[in-house]
Amino acid sequence: MNKKLFVIAGILALCVVMALPGPANAQKKRFFGIATGGIGGAYYPVGGALAQALTNTIPDMVVTAQTGNASVANVNLIARGEVESGISQNNVALAAYVGDKEQWKTPQVKGLRCITALFPETVHIVAGAKSGIKSVKDFKGKRIIVGDKGSGTEMDSRRFLEAIGLTYNDIQPIYVYYAAAVQRMQDEQADALFWTAGVPISNILEIATTKDVVFLPFPDDIIKKLHDKYPYYAPVTLPAKAYPKQNNPVKTVAIVSLWVTRADLDEKTIYEVTYNLYEKTPQLYLDKKDLASGAEMMAAVHVQGKNVTLEKALVGVTIPLHAGAYKYYKEKGIKVPAALILPETK
Repeated sequence: MNKKLFVIAGILALCVVMALPGPANAQKKRFFGIATGGIGGAYYPVGGALAQALTNTIPDMVVTAQTGNASVANVNLIARGEVESGISQNNVALAAYVGDKEQWKTPQVKGLRCITALFPETVHIVAGAKSGIKSVKDFKGKRIIVGDKGSGTEMDSRRFLEAIGLTYNDIQPIYVYYAAAVQRMQDEQADALFWTAGVPISNILEIATTKDVVFLPFPDDIIKKLHDKYPYYAPVTLPAKAYPKQNNPVKTVAIVSLWVTRADLDEKTIYEVTYNLYEKTPQLYLDKKDLASGAEMMAAVHVQGKNVTLEKALVGVTIPLHAGAYKYYKEKGIKVPAALILPETK
């Protein structure tokens, strides 16, 4: 599909849908929201592309992407019925689903369900060159950006510090989100940061371009400690040259982002969005009616979109599937682990 046409279609999709004359305009529209994240992360562009793709392929549906504070905030929005779906780290989704009182501070979300796994999210640890930090074991007493309060990154930060042998009492925690984190690092008002997101993160690119920084690895013993206690933290390597000044591979860990929803949303709707995520379908509001899947459109706007494939749809999924998603996977002959199938989905 011509990328320029996709961009134009994405920008105009909602206008076209609402402006169509005659019978098409008379058709009752369904509205479906996707809560994403801040502009500097991967959730926002990937979620936006998915929303545009679904709006352009499901005739009676208007899908919107909503910016926000990512994983934890998105799950809470879903739980309160304020949005139909959202993107969340798999560890956050699990904590909400089981009501992990240590990690999940709001009411348990028993009705949280998964549509699909999306892409891996890599933990970045970046320190200012002037901070004197050479290792994560040098964090004591330092000003560390741990993510916005209640965010998935902030949840991760607590666990990473625990594995290192520290707590928030041992550091000076700074609770800020993407744009503010960039400013703090550029102004040398922070010594280092934790950041969990899909590679590349535009704000990390900005920091590394404008400041002298060091990309810190997790030592092998800390990686093992994390993985042993929390198996969804998988050992990965950030490849060399992923960012400016990052000349060598960096050992770290990653989790998987999920597209999640509520159990009480109807099966037909979730089946349709899952189907159109993975199947090539006509682009309704383009003259050529090109065939494209939502995953392909996601890949066109962010490199992590290339990881959204049917083959990886269940990799890293930590909560049960929605009945509509399960129906689609069953039709495709995909073997679904028993732990992901609740009685309501059978």
